Amino acid sequence: MNPVTKILTLLFFLSLVSPTQQLFAQDGAPKLTPSEFEVQSKKKKKNVILDIRTPDETAEGHIDGATFIDFLGGDFEQEISKLNKRRTYYVYCRSAKRTIPATEKMMEMGFKNVYMLEGGLNNWMEKGKPIKVPEK
Repeated sequence: MNPVTKILTLLFFLSLVSPTQQLFAQDGAPKLTPSEFEVQSKKKKKNVILDIRTPDETAEGHIDGATFIDFLGGDFEQEISKLNKRRTYYVYCRSAKRTIPATEKMMEMGFKNVYMLEGGLNNWMEKGKPIKVPEK
């Protein structure tokens, strides 16, 4: 095989591998279905359910036992830096769009055990999972 053929063959195989690797690339923390999120988040008392929605959104209802840190509040990084990095965090927002960058930031900051709710609270409710609505 001449050198040009070797290079072309190598490029061909690399083109096959690259899209496959992208299929396995994941944004943010590992995603859990609502059922997995519900079971795993309640396994240990030290686990933390972290709701990163705005105060207006959380006032409409949330997963029972959640801790609230507003991702859009302007001080998200400062607030999560106060959290214990050795605990396990189960993070959600409304649709998971904010959860991806939030969990990426947490992992950048050294949090090792971070999971996200696939599809956010919308998916949670669609699956019939309970939410706690604050009394007015």
